[in-house]
Amino acid sequence: MRKTFLVVIMALVFLVSSSAPSFAYEHEIKILSASMSDNIAKAGKKRIAVVDFTDLQGNVTELGRFIAEELSVDLINTAKGFEVIDRNHLNRILAEHKLSVSGIVDQKTIQKLGQIAGVDALITGSITPLENSVRVVCKVIATDTARVISAAKGDIAKTKAIEELFGKGIEIPSGTASPSQVKPKTLAKAELRQTYGAYGARDFTFEARECKAKERRIRCTIAVVSNSHKTTEFQLNRGEESILIDDFGNQYQPYDGGFLERDGRYDNLKYIPPAVPMNFFLMYDDVPTTTKYVTVIVHIQGMGKAVLRNIPLSR
Repeated sequence: MRKTFLVVIMALVFLVSSSAPSFAYEHEIKILSASMSDNIAKAGKKRIAVVDFTDLQGNVTELGRFIAEELSVDLINTAKGFEVIDRNHLNRILAEHKLSVSGIVDQKTIQKLGQIAGVDALITGSITPLENSVRVVCKVIATDTARVISAAKGDIAKTKAIEELFGKGIEIPSGTASPSQVKPKTLAKAELRQTYGAYGARDFTFEARECKAKERRIRCTIAVVSNSHKTTEFQLNRGEESILIDDFGNQYQPYDGGFLERDGRYDNLKYIPPAVPMNFFLMYDDVPTTTKYVTVIVHIQGMGKAVLRNIPLSR
């Protein structure tokens, strides 16, 4: 009898200890939601929405969606005088108006989403892998002013399930070094493969030639190669979606860019012959002089995005 009792006790201890990490994220999310709930109420916001969380490069992952959903549910349960809109409804609004989560970085986009969704504040967030945990950073942004009215951060313990969710849809760097500590052996390369119009599959390869900093301005030279068998139309979106991310996770929109023409103008449209590298440029301003590495997200009109990670800055 005593032996059976000991076996039962040991089994219970094992179950508790093995399940604790699985539910550790719930404790952190409750802390985050409680902190933000108080500040949302104090700010007098009546209707809020939680968008998908992203990594520092603006990519949505299964983990980002999972955390956003969990946080949304917790906020519903702890709401103090405000309403949390359904995330499925929000996603339909984003799709209908052709807005993306990575695009919610500027005041106009935030205000536009606030108007069409009828929300007073948005909760955005980022997730970053650390050695034994995942750092979650949340911000509550007022849609009328685009000002951050609350912020919170926490660490979720890494489990097998958390790592699997994080790995879906993004590139996880090896080791424990941060992006600012990783020095690539070669300049960043990326490929974009999409189906476009009646021409069929388009295949472009990108290579970061150089990102040069002069004081707080950065000029990135990027080569694009068409792997098609014929000349291909290429239209660069040099607007708010072709962002630069510094090694602190801050995002910047280009103030100019495109293919340099003979008269000194930049053109965002180019017809690229097969297998011939063509250089285009993206320029960014007000980047801290302490930045050492950057990530550039290139947005191609109607085709998608290419991500060039950990490009070393030259000065």
